[in-house]
Amino acid sequence: MLGADRFYSRLGKTFEPGILTEVVLAAFELMKQGKRLISLTGGSYDPPSLPVGPVREVLEEAPVEAWREMLQYGSNMGSGALREGLARFMEGAGIRADPRTEVIVTTGSQQALDLASRLFIDPGDIIIVDSPTYLQALAAFKQFNPEFLSIPVDEEGMRLDLLERELRRLALEGRRPKLLYTVPSYHNPTTTVLSMERRRRILDLAEEYDFLILEDNPYGYISFEGPMPTPLKAMDRSGRVLYMSTFSKIISPGLRIGWIAARGEFIAKMAEAKSNIDICSDGLSQYVAAELLRRGFVERQIDHIIEVYRRKRDLMLEAMETRFPEGAEWAKPKGGLFIWVKMPRQVDTDEMLKEALKNGVAYIPGSNFFLDPNIRNYLRLNYSFPSEEDIVEGITILGRIFRGRL
Repeated sequence: MLGADRFYSRLGKTFEPGILTEVVLAAFELMKQGKRLISLTGGSYDPPSLPVGPVREVLEEAPVEAWREMLQYGSNMGSGALREGLARFMEGAGIRADPRTEVIVTTGSQQALDLASRLFIDPGDIIIVDSPTYLQALAAFKQFNPEFLSIPVDEEGMRLDLLERELRRLALEGRRPKLLYTVPSYHNPTTTVLSMERRRRILDLAEEYDFLILEDNPYGYISFEGPMPTPLKAMDRSGRVLYMSTFSKIISPGLRIGWIAARGEFIAKMAEAKSNIDICSDGLSQYVAAELLRRGFVERQIDHIIEVYRRKRDLMLEAMETRFPEGAEWAKPKGGLFIWVKMPRQVDTDEMLKEALKNGVAYIPGSNFFLDPNIRNYLRLNYSFPSEEDIVEGITILGRIFRGRL
């Protein structure tokens, strides 16, 4: 039998099945037994709210010329119509970007993370991240072997007092960070919001210590209490902020439309890097996205899913209040798709996942969001995807399992 290990690159050896693969395999095993899995894991879209009708209408009404364009190779920066639509869309949040030179369309926001990593990270570069932070961002960055500087978050986002202390230490050592990555609005996984005072201060620190900011904003548009928090990019005056967002949370994850807004020289290099990966993003998805923006559907759909997700959030919180054990802690999210739960220290949520899967419920253990794998008493729960009935049933099952362990 062929021994494959000797063929893998150093990077290739790092690709091992992760938590989502484990969940998929568990779901397959349950299906073989005639059972189903209640998924409280990834930030998938509410199935009944997916824009089936509007997308079908856009494609049915597309003229022949549009079909010929969307079935052909396109620009590595994305279609002009979509970039213009995204630029207008971002203006509503105070972000000004020239669609010709300062916006690039990506195949989902994960490609945006990959492009930023390729463009800016060399082995040993210092990358600042929240602790905890988005697990797939860590995966993208780790490919390029940086040195991570992990800064804890509290109820107002990244602890800038701790960040400043670390920046001063690095300066004394003659070193500086290259990049700071953050999800400032309805943070993944904690759902916290970086306060305005800290937003201003983090931009000042970027100027003082000369680093870039990669702002990831997939959740900011899903705001339950007032308008979306002001993006860092809208406050940026020197072009240090690269702004990422996606259609996955507001319209459809299946369209695979993400984008980056940044200074023109960064976008130009990203376009060349993207050419090496996929040549160009999918033409059909880009046409649909541009038309949905042009027709004003995107704003209407955001209003709709905010109401849907607010109702689901409240239902999950109500179920947790009566079913989760004493000692479990969580905050009420003001936006986004998740609830971040801290269990008593003796509860290992990685181990408990095995029992949960056997009982037909899946969640994401918190250890996946930390650089320190020994932090194992947190979990992230999603309320956007499961039905209201599954939310109650899933929380009931988890509550019984966690109470049993305590």
